[in-house]
Amino acid sequence: MSVTTTFGYSAAEDRLWVSCSAWNTRLWLTRRMVQSVVSSVAQVLETVAAQPAGEPAPRGAEGAAREHDASLNQPQPGESGRALTLGRDSEEGAAELAAAPLCTRFRVTGTVRNAELVFGTREGDRSVQLSRVGLHRWLHALQMVLARTDWHEWQAPPEWLTRSYLPPALQNLLTTAAGPAAGDAPPPAA
Repeated sequence: MSVTTTFGYSAAEDRLWVSCSAWNTRLWLTRRMVQSVVSSVAQVLETVAAQPAGEPAPRGAEGAAREHDASLNQPQPGESGRALTLGRDSEEGAAELAAAPLCTRFRVTGTVRNAELVFGTREGDRSVQLSRVGLHRWLHALQMVLARTDWHEWQAPPEWLTRSYLPPALQNLLTTAAGPAAGDAPPPAA
């Protein structure tokens, strides 16, 4: 069974929320909890890196970076459409958030094939099972939402999680100063 996970940021609450198609309600995540989630999931991905049979496993960040890149850029068998999409919250969603429980505990376990994320609340635990590819995509989506917050006072996530996956030509367009506007005459020759 495939699951859909959605993240959002509430500036009014200064918290993230997470919902999963397998759960009946959303959960709130505080800054401290999000830091724990990101570091725990990244650690699992760096510790248990998958590799093709017969090849030595790249260890640590290098192995996680390769696996992360492949997870985001290579379609999976039977996959149609985009794996990551941006959305907007609805009015009904705002009402649901008012009653959403706070996540107070988090645990992740992983193997070379899959992972389980367990979110603990006073009302009980909620879990989600993900493939390794799904875990990378889940963490990347969480990082995309984090990039829209002003939470800069904590430990930086691993470089492989925040690197740009745009081709170099597009990266240059976004990071270099713009040239003369269209229709402007070129500067006179000296």
